[in-house]
Amino acid sequence: MIGDPWWRRLRLTLGSGGPWGVALAFLLYSSQWLAVIGFLPSIYAQSGLGGQMAGTMTALVCLANITGNIGAGHLLHRGAPAHRLLYVGFITMAVGAFLTFGHATGEMPALRYAAVLMFSAVGGLIPGTLFSLAVRVAPSEQTVSTTVGWMQQCSATGQFFGPPLVAWLASRVGDWHWTWAATGTASLLGVLLARGLRQVKHP
Repeated sequence: MIGDPWWRRLRLTLGSGGPWGVALAFLLYSSQWLAVIGFLPSIYAQSGLGGQMAGTMTALVCLANITGNIGAGHLLHRGAPAHRLLYVGFITMAVGAFLTFGHATGEMPALRYAAVLMFSAVGGLIPGTLFSLAVRVAPSEQTVSTTVGWMQQCSATGQFFGPPLVAWLASRVGDWHWTWAATGTASLLGVLLARGLRQVKHP
């Protein structure tokens, strides 16, 4: 394998199920995270908040994501199963999006903000876990770079398509209250992918 051309390593990577699993899971994560976080300033502005306050609140939500990234490393080091961290991340993102955008919490702005913080913070478990899994599911030591690269490409694809899809949905229904349906669907698919990755072990 050493010295093989890049296209052969790429073919081996794309011909294996594991790299596709982590890549598609990252796509589902990045599509909904950026769709929610990217539109927060607009949503807060529509609710009457000033630009500085809206920017500060959005920045704190972004910062919360770091806690999940770091937490994933600590939990994996302590032996937490990777697929369970993915379950927790995707399910929490689904619940967080529902509480943030659903009609039931329309008159509870504090709860909505706490929910979007939870969406970002606990959802941050997903990328940290997937980067760790990418090393495990690569078909060989020489294809780790192509596996991570493929995962990054799918992440970028999710970031490209997720926000326009949510914006289209909001324009169709006239508000953001169905955003949770789009992100929840992505989370459900993410849980199904996590089931397929549950056999991957960590030393």
